[in-house]
Amino acid sequence: MKSNIFRMIRLLEVPGALGAFIRWPKFSLAAYQILSRLKHAGVNPATIIDIGANVGQFSVAAINTFPNAVIYPIEPDEKTVQRLRKNVDTLIGKNIKVTAVGERNGIVRFNVNRDSQVSSILPLGMDRIKSFPKSKVVNKASVPLATLDSLFAADSLKKPILVKIDVQGYEDNVIVGAIELLKSVRWVIMEVSFAKLYEGEKTYESIINLMSSCGFAFVRPMNFHTSEVSGEIIEMDALFELRSAMTQHSNNLLATACENTDIHS
Repeated sequence: MKSNIFRMIRLLEVPGALGAFIRWPKFSLAAYQILSRLKHAGVNPATIIDIGANVGQFSVAAINTFPNAVIYPIEPDEKTVQRLRKNVDTLIGKNIKVTAVGERNGIVRFNVNRDSQVSSILPLGMDRIKSFPKSKVVNKASVPLATLDSLFAADSLKKPILVKIDVQGYEDNVIVGAIELLKSVRWVIMEVSFAKLYEGEKTYESIINLMSSCGFAFVRPMNFHTSEVSGEIIEMDALFELRSAMTQHSNNLLATACENTDIHS
């Protein structure tokens, strides 16, 4: 009861959230806020690749925030995909890809969690178990694994491109398998961790360095996740942008400012 009251209060506090909650087939306040913040930050993608789509929280928010964008949800778990299809099928069902995404093509063991949002290729770490006591692996399934480079050819996608990566600790492997595609990507929104939530998960510093080596700069946090037990911030949804695009954008703004400035001799 208390959690429902708190949720309603949060919906009333965030502009537009209650209306979206009523209208959308699947609503997530976090996804709503991330997409709203992306739009306000000047992000305006023509293509959105939603890696780790789960039941469509981000994709549904993306459809409603960027109605002209082409959206590709990607999710490996068949049962979760059934729910995903119900939420997005009428608009983008044909674009759903049923696979895990990583550093190679093949088959991989997937840890299906009681909470499908935290299912992962990687085993649960101690901080995840401590922070979310209800997290429990209920099944281990063999699922297809594909690189992003093998799933998409950059020249077949409308630009600018936004890639969202939320794969529960496997993010660095997604990047390793997307080296070619990333050359044509403008923005990446990625979940990065400050805690040991999964065994083998890379540190925040490692992810920042990896993205830098691929030509991307960290722009700003778009959302934070906290521990249900301690309230500590344990994860962040981080926005990265291609450095060359950032430089060009700054140059365009400077040129526009100069053109609109009256210079009196």
